[in-house]
Amino acid sequence: MRIPSLVGIVVGMTFALSSSAGADDGPPGSVSSIAEEARVLHLLNRATFGPTADLVDEVHRVGRNAWVTEQVFPQNTADPELEEKLSIYPALTMSASELLENYPNQRKAQMGIGRPGRVPVEVASANLTRAVHAKAQLQEVLTDFWFNHFNIASQDGPIRHAVVSYVRDAIRPNVLGYFEDLLRATAESVAMLYYLDNYVSSAPGSRGPNSGINENYARELLELHTLGVDGGYTQDDVVEVARAFTGWTISPRRSGVVEFIFVPRLHDPGDKTVLGQTIRSGGQSEGLEILHMLATHPSTAEFLSRKLLQRFVADDPPQSFVDKTANVYLTTGGHIGWTIMSILTNPEFYRAKYQGNKAKTPLELVASALRVIGGDVSLGVSASQLVGDLGQPMLRAEPPTGWPETSAQILSPGGMVTRFEFGYLATSNRIEGVRIDSALWEPILDLWGTDGLAQFLLGKLPAQTTREALATARSEGAAPELLAAMVLGSPEFQLQ
Repeated sequence: MRIPSLVGIVVGMTFALSSSAGADDGPPGSVSSIAEEARVLHLLNRATFGPTADLVDEVHRVGRNAWVTEQVFPQNTADPELEEKLSIYPALTMSASELLENYPNQRKAQMGIGRPGRVPVEVASANLTRAVHAKAQLQEVLTDFWFNHFNIASQDGPIRHAVVSYVRDAIRPNVLGYFEDLLRATAESVAMLYYLDNYVSSAPGSRGPNSGINENYARELLELHTLGVDGGYTQDDVVEVARAFTGWTISPRRSGVVEFIFVPRLHDPGDKTVLGQTIRSGGQSEGLEILHMLATHPSTAEFLSRKLLQRFVADDPPQSFVDKTANVYLTTGGHIGWTIMSILTNPEFYRAKYQGNKAKTPLELVASALRVIGGDVSLGVSASQLVGDLGQPMLRAEPPTGWPETSAQILSPGGMVTRFEFGYLATSNRIEGVRIDSALWEPILDLWGTDGLAQFLLGKLPAQTTREALATARSEGAAPELLAAMVLGSPEFQLQ
């Protein structure tokens, strides 16, 4: 059977989504056991980068809420197998000065030392490897979420070096803690200071006759990072916040490091008024006071709660769920872990209408596919590049809004062809640096047919349209790896 005809079947399957998908089918057992299996799969589809057979068994053994608790408040963070896989990326453990020395600019790179552009490649490859293999799956999902929320473009200037610290020191350690700590860590990061130009923002004339205040970071801080576009701030607030963050800059090149510093002489003195509150003149403390105000503001609670629910529940979450989540956020002082726990343990989260209603992002698709087929990522470069081929190059979104996550913005007929082609590369063991047991497809088909293959990859039987498409393809001579790729290209796998 020719691959193009298979692609046509897959595209047709994916865009023939209906409310009855999977409603008449399910694994053997009682109605209650089928419903519980669906809830476990739903939890793992949202709180991890994809279910595996072992992980499904673990959640059944300990219970859904206990598993969520362990992910939010882990008792043991050791993951030696993952650390071994990450050891091939030397940039991950380097300080700013070590990165400058080992990944210098063009002239030294020609002498055999690594180019700076290699640094974000290592970070992206490591992130992909973590998504597939990390035990702390919720932490990795949230690292991806918060990086996108506080987006920076890693290919720009010193960000190529600073992206290591941005992910390692600013984002990942804070994704389950207090939002204020995460907000401050990003505000003080070289990556954010450079990306949104705050490193050049200074009191008028303090750097020379043409120097002055830059409003880029202040505006995105209010609109994208905290309050939201309808959060109640004005242009005057943007200006006052920008004044407060003057002097927050980057160490000079001659220092040999790339790090955040506060320079008092560049700071615009005097009191500021933000959201009707007076911020007393105090240098760096002004910015810290504003970050605290914003992190604990009701508008921030609602804005972040809605974004979290859009990631974990639905593209358009109900206001009642937003209000409940925002209340937890405010009650806990902006604690992300408790907020996430309130979402994942709320019965509303498990309602049938939220199951299988969100399209997987390119990273979610690649990682979930490799997880379910048992892919062993020894080198994540090619796999991470495939994420880019699917439309969202890792660490390289240019606008401060990051990559879109809603189904309407992610899926397209043309994109479905690329998604199927990725699935075929994965199931046929053709991704460099990733190995699977490609001999497993034929025995599954021989023993259980296409229904068994679908159940193996999906954890459930798919809708009748998907089953018929698989049976038709097999009757026309499709190879086992092509049939497996069709399952990965099905609506049931593309959606989560």
